[in-house]
Amino acid sequence: MPYLNERRDLAHRTYTHCAVCRQEPTHRNKTTEYVMNKIMIALALLVFSASSVAQISSGRYVIVSKLNGNALDVDSFSTADGANVMTWHTLGHANQQFDVQQLSDGSYSIRSVNSGKALDVFEWNAGDGAELRQWTYTGLDNQRWWIDSEGGNYYSIISKFSNRAIDVWGMSMYAGADARLYGYWGGDGQQWTFQRIGSSSECYAGATLSNRFVDCGGKTIGLSCDGDSESQSAVLTLQNSSIRNVRIAANGGADGIHCNSGNCTLADVVWEDICEDAATNKSEGGTMTIVGGEAFNSEGGYGGSPDKIFQHNSKNSTTIVTGWFLALGENGKLWRSCGNCTNNGGPRNLLVYDVNLNGSIDSVAGANSNYGDRVTIRNLHVDSSNSPKICEEYTGVQKGSSSTKIGERWGTATCDVSQSDIVWY
Repeated sequence: MPYLNERRDLAHRTYTHCAVCRQEPTHRNKTTEYVMNKIMIALALLVFSASSVAQISSGRYVIVSKLNGNALDVDSFSTADGANVMTWHTLGHANQQFDVQQLSDGSYSIRSVNSGKALDVFEWNAGDGAELRQWTYTGLDNQRWWIDSEGGNYYSIISKFSNRAIDVWGMSMYAGADARLYGYWGGDGQQWTFQRIGSSSECYAGATLSNRFVDCGGKTIGLSCDGDSESQSAVLTLQNSSIRNVRIAANGGADGIHCNSGNCTLADVVWEDICEDAATNKSEGGTMTIVGGEAFNSEGGYGGSPDKIFQHNSKNSTTIVTGWFLALGENGKLWRSCGNCTNNGGPRNLLVYDVNLNGSIDSVAGANSNYGDRVTIRNLHVDSSNSPKICEEYTGVQKGSSSTKIGERWGTATCDVSQSDIVWY
């Protein structure tokens, strides 16, 4: 269905969403549009809800991929013209912060805080695969971008010059993937969320963060810990938000950190002693990413018996654990797809790469094969004195019943892992 955006004045585009193919955008005559839009704009304002025409307000943001939870990043903190723009773990450093400014024609400039330079379609390449670089700001069309709401706090970023979208190249799930330009087709690799830079004062026990990136500055926060009770509150609730550099107190872990919507990154978080769970993915269709940090659980400690570290309840969603996250102490599992949630189903996806499990753990991942869950594990380092199960398949059930374990599996549709993906030490 054609997408109408009256904010673009004379410069409009149309596109058709396609789940299995990449389609070139169609172009309409600008003069014809001008006449038509004079008639149609009033109707369009009534037809489209506020959310469907929601604009990004000018400000400072981290720009995060819906696909893999990684952020646009000026490679190696470069301040030079021509430096490459790629995607990397969402850490919120200055080379991942961008000043987004709406211009007089409704398009936007996007400038790196680290260098002051603008996102630029390199060498005026109008074709698919054009490189995204930074360059001294000129204000020309290869540095102007349409930012359109695609629903659910996700946006496409379309070059005014080439009408092509910023795209996670190759649909890669891994940090380091290039960002390039490609004809818009609506996939997750072309949708982005804008998380406004916040303040460490927003990071406190019981806080809810919405569309924010907050560096907590190393502070320690917590609520309480009522053993294994599942009715405890979250220490932090994230709604399309990311946090970095915080400690969760040993006696205040409660139900950990909840990712309730959108994309959430938990970077360099230290759980001093897990209470119920360290973090829970509740974001339908979203991604929760754990980058670095560490989690400790003690037998007989504040949280009672060792249990899973990360819980995954939402469907059609992904949990990623990476960046040399370290698990310590005694734990039940690194990750578990909910075995008996209300309205249980799937799929739920897990990607684990560059992770270190040091200590006792019963198994790494528990997935429901009957709901289409998929676990992918690469470069996982495991203490050989422990010898846990790596990927176990279960039969998921509805609330009130008990999930049944099928057993450990290697190289299946559910458990995408081989012996070569595990480093025993």
